[in-house]
Amino acid sequence: MKSFLRSVVVGVFSLFVVIAFSVPGQSAEIDDSTVFVEAFNAYQQKDYLLTIEKCDQLNQVFPESPLRDVTLLLIARASLKSGNNERAAKSVTLFTKEFPESRLKTSVEDELMTLAHRYQKGDVLAADKTLQAVARQVSNDRIARQRAAEMKLEMERIAKAKAEQERLAKIKLEEERLEKERLEKERLAKVKLEEERLEKERLEKERLAKIKLEEERREKERLLAEKLAKENIKIAISLRNDAGSFPIGSSSVIPLEITNRGNSSEELLLNISAAREYGVILTKPGKPDESVTRLQLASGETFKGSLHVRMPFEMVDGHRSLLSVHAVSAKFSDIAFKQETVVICSAPLVRAVAKLVKPKVTPGEKLSYRVAVLNAGSQSAQNLTVRLQLPPQIDFQGGSDTPFKQESNGALVFTVDKVDIGQLVQINLDVKVRENTSIGQELRGQVEVESGGLQKKEVFVASASVVIAPK
Repeated sequence: MKSFLRSVVVGVFSLFVVIAFSVPGQSAEIDDSTVFVEAFNAYQQKDYLLTIEKCDQLNQVFPESPLRDVTLLLIARASLKSGNNERAAKSVTLFTKEFPESRLKTSVEDELMTLAHRYQKGDVLAADKTLQAVARQVSNDRIARQRAAEMKLEMERIAKAKAEQERLAKIKLEEERLEKERLEKERLAKVKLEEERLEKERLEKERLAKIKLEEERREKERLLAEKLAKENIKIAISLRNDAGSFPIGSSSVIPLEITNRGNSSEELLLNISAAREYGVILTKPGKPDESVTRLQLASGETFKGSLHVRMPFEMVDGHRSLLSVHAVSAKFSDIAFKQETVVICSAPLVRAVAKLVKPKVTPGEKLSYRVAVLNAGSQSAQNLTVRLQLPPQIDFQGGSDTPFKQESNGALVFTVDKVDIGQLVQINLDVKVRENTSIGQELRGQVEVESGGLQKKEVFVASASVVIAPK
């Protein structure tokens, strides 16, 4: 037994040294050593059942603990001392199996080794009833001592609590008496204050009632006058948008008239609702650059102005946009008048169609490549630059009736002066399919049309032709 204790102490001390120097700052996290020390101390106090309980706890919570070897031996010795021979034999057997090279094997008692050999042969190991009774008695005595200590602490706590309750009860009675006196004084003071307040309140109510009656009379007169004034505000807005549509990139004028049909002079705040890119402003006659936002009209007077609208280059043909003129009374913001008109963009709509004249071609074949530039808009298209990029498998052979130039990247650039509404311009080229073109490959070019006057550039992908084997 002494050799076992010595071995355990040496083993635990060695483990602490290893942990302290190999994992700095983490020793507080290793709780398995604390549980083992509790089990070891219980063994020294001959409380073998508590020893086994603590060792089982350690094995369950820390199955990978470095203390497992000494824990198994401690279970074996505690089981032997408490009469559980089978548990002792199992623990020794498990120790020798898991730690076959352990130096602690030499510290195992002969009696434990004998039990382990018998257990491995299949012998039934009877329990030692006497040792079991002694172990249970030690455990029961410990539990009884713990309960007695807990009961003593509880009785002392109850006695202290009772004494404290009595002391607090006396303090509470005195505090209640003083509180009652204070509350009564406060009550009488409040009664007096309340009586004074009620009298002041009565007098104030009478005064406010007179003021309210006067304010209500004046408010009725004001509302009636305001109602009559609002009903008298009669403004007519007229927009003469005769053109309806406006050429792209140009500035146009929409005549505007605002007439005061009421009986008194009116000041109006003017606002134009339209997309920002139209740059709409309202101007006076003879002052096209001066925006009008406020207007004073006498009864029966008519203001004749103009809405200047600039049709943006980015709009497409037929684009419709709503334009609204708002006139709000400067005196009454809830009195407003509005007139709307629709602004329609008029522009060329250019499309380009490029393709070989045949959908299926063969390597080395000579044929025509056709580019059609058409206008589906409401204005003629002018000053067009058509840039054609042929497929890389196609070689240009010439033959175009339209003047052109060829850029360094091989692109052919044509100039088209004009394409009328609903018309097209056709460009025909002589081309040849290269001999080394792969069978099944698609030939697809690209056309870029740029309108110099309208600052527009559009790219169109040509129709594809497929290369087939010669027949």
